Amino acid sequence: MHMKKVLFAVCVLHFSSILADVVEKIEFEGLDRVEVEAIQDSITIKPNKNYNQTDIDKTLKSLFKKDFFSYIRLIKKGNTLVIKCEEKPMIDKVAFEGNDIASDDILKNIINGRVGEGRLFSLHIIKDILSDFQMAYKAFGCYSAIITPKIIKHAGNKVDLVFEINEGSKTRVRKIIFIGNKSFSDDELKDLLFTKEEKVWRFWDYDSHIFREDRIDVDVETLTAFYKNNGYPFFVVTATSAEMDFDKKSHYCTFSLEEGDKYTIKSVSLESKTDKIKAKDFKKLITIENGSVYNESLINADRDNIRSEIALKDNPFIDVIVDIDYDKKHKTASIKYSIIKRPKAFIERIEIVGNTKTLDRVIRREFSVHEGDALNVYKIQKTVERLKGIGYFDDVQVSDTAGSSEDKRTLLISVKEKETTAQFRFGLNVSDTDGFGGFVGFGENNLMGTGNSLSADIFWMQKCYGCKTSIFNPRFMDQNFGAGIGIGANRYNRKNVDQSIVKTAYISPFIRYNISEEFAHKISYTISFSDRRWWDKDKDKTYDTVPDNAKEVYLMKDEYGKYVCSEISSTLFYNKTDNPYDPRKGYDISLTNSFAGVGGAVRYFKNELSANYYYPLTTKLTFIACANVGHIHEIKGTRSVHRYSLGGDGESMRGFESYGVGTRDLKGNSVGGNKFWTVSFMIKCPLSTREMGINGVIFLDFGSAWGTKYNSAHVQDSSAIRSSAGVAIEWAKTPIGVPLSFVFGFTLKKKKFDEKQTFTFTGM
Repeated sequence: MHMKKVLFAVCVLHFSSILADVVEKIEFEGLDRVEVEAIQDSITIKPNKNYNQTDIDKTLKSLFKKDFFSYIRLIKKGNTLVIKCEEKPMIDKVAFEGNDIASDDILKNIINGRVGEGRLFSLHIIKDILSDFQMAYKAFGCYSAIITPKIIKHAGNKVDLVFEINEGSKTRVRKIIFIGNKSFSDDELKDLLFTKEEKVWRFWDYDSHIFREDRIDVDVETLTAFYKNNGYPFFVVTATSAEMDFDKKSHYCTFSLEEGDKYTIKSVSLESKTDKIKAKDFKKLITIENGSVYNESLINADRDNIRSEIALKDNPFIDVIVDIDYDKKHKTASIKYSIIKRPKAFIERIEIVGNTKTLDRVIRREFSVHEGDALNVYKIQKTVERLKGIGYFDDVQVSDTAGSSEDKRTLLISVKEKETTAQFRFGLNVSDTDGFGGFVGFGENNLMGTGNSLSADIFWMQKCYGCKTSIFNPRFMDQNFGAGIGIGANRYNRKNVDQSIVKTAYISPFIRYNISEEFAHKISYTISFSDRRWWDKDKDKTYDTVPDNAKEVYLMKDEYGKYVCSEISSTLFYNKTDNPYDPRKGYDISLTNSFAGVGGAVRYFKNELSANYYYPLTTKLTFIACANVGHIHEIKGTRSVHRYSLGGDGESMRGFESYGVGTRDLKGNSVGGNKFWTVSFMIKCPLSTREMGINGVIFLDFGSAWGTKYNSAHVQDSSAIRSSAGVAIEWAKTPIGVPLSFVFGFTLKKKKFDEKQTFTFTGM
């Protein structure tokens, strides 16, 4: 046996010596751009030293790893080893053909420098890029997109890389199907989803019914939240599917639901597990009542309110948790809030990921916590809410990981940016005062990732036209206040109001800051340059001044010509509503104080107070009460445009014509009053899906505008209460791009010189 092993070893050594070889020198063929020194360390074969197949394999692998070559071959010629190479071509230009939905900039961003001018062409990188392109086009809704790379060779081993793209049509959502829903209809659930079915009446919002996979995940979260807020704590979406039709142009989306049973609240309690905090001090913050329908949002809102109140008392290491005990037999839930003490922990580092456009400093300035602060759960939650509220991101997530020691943590803020924060606006304008017209505009809420907002609009109508632009920085110089400026010009035809045509240009810088979460303050300065011309209706001509023989308008004789108005104003806002854009519960108040006379020919003091109250009568009906009051103290040079008139705006004193309520001269021209008030009571209910935004309104309006500096014998004036009632249809999301209001108002009480109007149609 021992002899056999010896013989085997001798055979192996003999075989290896047969395969081994020696060369005196090594030469390269095919090198053009690559220097020999750059690849010398990859050659494991050395002159005058034995080498075998293993050395050849190592050399080849090492050379290919350099990623310089597309072809390598080792050839022995006599005592010389020739390494024959074919260098990868250099990319001279990258171009895209056939793309429309995805711009060149978007596609270049996907490539992210992996291929480009001066880089070597690599087939495996191209395959990765093609895969990324397909994913990007799916995000746009193009599931049949075909991308073909085309290589155009040039002299000097250079190539142009052209991606020929056939984007195909966007894949639409043909049908949305729900399986397992018993408590809510298909239409009610469809109204909640971001994914929308293809409908003819959605032609103005084409993007809404394009299928996107990422929307399905959002829809699952939306459905889950809806059910859990309406009594179904064990609701779950068991499965989703999106099947493409045979035409490859549409999808059928199916949501399989398991609703579970509906629960009510049996009891709610609060306990403190720390001696420092007394539970009784915070029980008043619990709004959930026994016997009410289970609502996860309200449960968490009460927890957050208790948590925030405790945090405001400088207790960063105290938290509030919720335990829910479900009685499945009686379908009830017992809620128990516990105030607990958390281990002391501090924020060592904050990392931000996912922002490719928005600058880090724009995100960080919304933070309620910073490096070195205590790990305060409430402040972290407020940070997430602020980031979601600024409108730059589709999603914001926060997590924490261990730091350099037990009491230190690293916060990871992960954001998902919106595809775009820009808006192009266009559509029609309609009003009883100014007639028909149109507008175009542009808005950007996150200009170049700086957080600044920019808007520009041009409008034209039968009786007016103009333009305006503004820019606003919500954190001016990274301070806790915003600053902006607005510039505009317009021309208004007021022939039927007070026999005038008014041209105005203005510039208005302003600052705005938050005093608290609900309380804000705005200070603005506006200087306007106006030219008011008198219109002679008999000759159909305009004049800089009123002719002496035009006695019928002598009251406003001094109001015509060119003048400058310089006004500074202060506005306080207090908003305690559930939603600032579509409130259904709560109230808001604003107070504006203005003074004109810091330069210019016009001087006055003006004060206005506005308040709105919202109360949900049912899940669909909302009661709204609105009140407004204002006063102007005229000092010098005031015009009728600075005073108050009511009616015709589709919002207050409906049933009266524009400028229909207020002081008039004896010929019926609107002079305007120096005082006004209005009170409106409304009940609003939806008449369509939430997506279309059509609401019906029943209203009852009261108000008056009166008071004048003129001799009472020369004016028609009364402080008597006017009233009206009626119905309105408000369409918020119209195909023409502007909200429309259709109002049928009937005057209940008026003065003989007031001008009424039964139907009012506005859209601005």
